[in-house]
Amino acid sequence: MLAVAAGQVLAVGSLDSVGILLLSLVLVASVACVFELDPVGAQSPWTPVAEGVLAAILMGTTQAPVVPLLIYLVAPPVIAGLRHGWVTTANTALASGAAMLGAWGAADALGNQGSQMSASLPWLAFGLGAGLMASWLGRSVRQMEDSQAPYAAAHHLVSQLHTLATRMPVGLDALSVARTLHDEARLTVTVERSALILKTGDDTFDTVVAEGPVTDADEKTASICVWTGRPRVGKGLVALPLRVGEHCFGALLLARTATWSKAELSDLQALADTQAVRLDTALLFDDVRSMATSEERNRLARDIHDGVAQEIVSLGYLADEIADTSGDASTRQLADDLRAEITRVVSELRFSIFDLRHDLDEASSVSGALAEYVREVSHQSGLRVHLLFDERGPRLSQRVEQELLRIGQEAIGNVRKHARAINLWVTLTSDGKCVRLVIEDDGVGAAVARQGHYGLHTMRERAERIDADFSIAPRPDGGTVVTVQSRNTSASPEDSKDDHTRPAHR
Repeated sequence: MLAVAAGQVLAVGSLDSVGILLLSLVLVASVACVFELDPVGAQSPWTPVAEGVLAAILMGTTQAPVVPLLIYLVAPPVIAGLRHGWVTTANTALASGAAMLGAWGAADALGNQGSQMSASLPWLAFGLGAGLMASWLGRSVRQMEDSQAPYAAAHHLVSQLHTLATRMPVGLDALSVARTLHDEARLTVTVERSALILKTGDDTFDTVVAEGPVTDADEKTASICVWTGRPRVGKGLVALPLRVGEHCFGALLLARTATWSKAELSDLQALADTQAVRLDTALLFDDVRSMATSEERNRLARDIHDGVAQEIVSLGYLADEIADTSGDASTRQLADDLRAEITRVVSELRFSIFDLRHDLDEASSVSGALAEYVREVSHQSGLRVHLLFDERGPRLSQRVEQELLRIGQEAIGNVRKHARAINLWVTLTSDGKCVRLVIEDDGVGAAVARQGHYGLHTMRERAERIDADFSIAPRPDGGTVVTVQSRNTSASPEDSKDDHTRPAHR
């Protein structure tokens, strides 16, 4: 507005008479800008009111020809509308009008010429209308920004996570970050036992990495450390909190017979504090990745069901039509064979859809999810299924159960598709700390990785993510045995040969 006013002053050649007034308005506008651009974001709604009043007083009390500068009276109400809403806009316009009337009255009392000031009334009215419109537009923009704010914040966070994941030496895999912390702690001091324990629920904890046995007393010490957020030092045992600010989400346990010095404890806590931020970020990223994976699995299931599955079903109708209308016996036989193959493919697609949508929920454990999955396999393929579940102690963490379910699905799916087996045995034993999953069949065996197939490699990667060993071996009585075994063998379930593994006769 000042630029337009200055241009009008230069156009009419009145710079000499209103130059001081123009500089005064520039000073008022500059001070108002300083207050409106407060970096804290706490702009005062009285700033545009004061700006409008000062501008009206300056214009109303001068005897210079101010008509070219009256356009500036529009600026304070418009700024008030954009920044503070319609109430401030109305206050600014009314205050500016009142100041202008007061200036007229003062000019008349002093005998000055003020008749030209009547030209300010249209600008005051125009400023009020423009300010109200700006207020409405500003509110619409703010509402849109508020609605998009969560997505903008999420986009900013995901962008930062993406950058962090590509630059960090260990990436954003929670197990890799946990192992890095655990290994660096063991390199810093000499210990006999160590473990990294994370809080997974209100009263549940999960041993992510361990070297040596982890006793109940160790877990109790770790839980106290997490709840208090303070180190716990006992006889030969120290528990260091993993914390980010006030948030404590785990503990690093270190045990040895020698006592701990203050310097060692200080160095270890500094290491834990440094790595805790990375680990907590990795855990958050794991949650986001898990939700994204679940959404993607559901999307693939919908696409298969609504797309390729429907098209293949239509091919089956075409094969039926060929078989019904053809007079050639060989053509009808080929059409029947094609129809049978299409039926098989559709059945596989339907099972793939079930496989993609089958997931854990908060109510069901991994044993319940596996049992439901195996029942569906038995219904589809005719396999005789033998289940043995022995779960003791607290429930496994969601992360471990999710990976076990995916490994079990892949192994059972391989039996259904390739083994040509009659019997399927699924054994799951857990004591709340460690787990052992065994999937056996009495099929043709010779389960090896094939070119272009990554099922075995994926299962091995999933086992690695939960700190477990994965093995696949021939079954003594024919078939294949797939085993997933926690590496913390000190607390592992008993590895006994069960009666259900007796050879099955065809």
